[in-house]
Amino acid sequence: MNSYLPLKKEIADKFNETAARELFFEMEGVPYGYHNFMYGWVDTPEDNWPPLLPHHFVPILWSLVEAVDKPLADNMFTEALNLRLGV
Repeated sequence: MNSYLPLKKEIADKFNETAARELFFEMEGVPYGYHNFMYGWVDTPEDNWPPLLPHHFVPILWSLVEAVDKPLADNMFTEALNLRLGV
């Protein structure tokens, strides 16, 4: 099922389709989604955590995902952490 949700007029007037396409083709293939999963959601040690999710749970979650699907764990956590730490 597809949905067509038009932009509000003032936003549509500002939208530059050519620039959007150029940016898409520049970014296509960049592994943004998995590498940014954790850090688009959680960006501080104590704040921004979803309700009822203690920050101490992340290492547990990491090891659970790693036990089930090592490549997924590497994509979601290890590579993102390495990128964040600059290694």
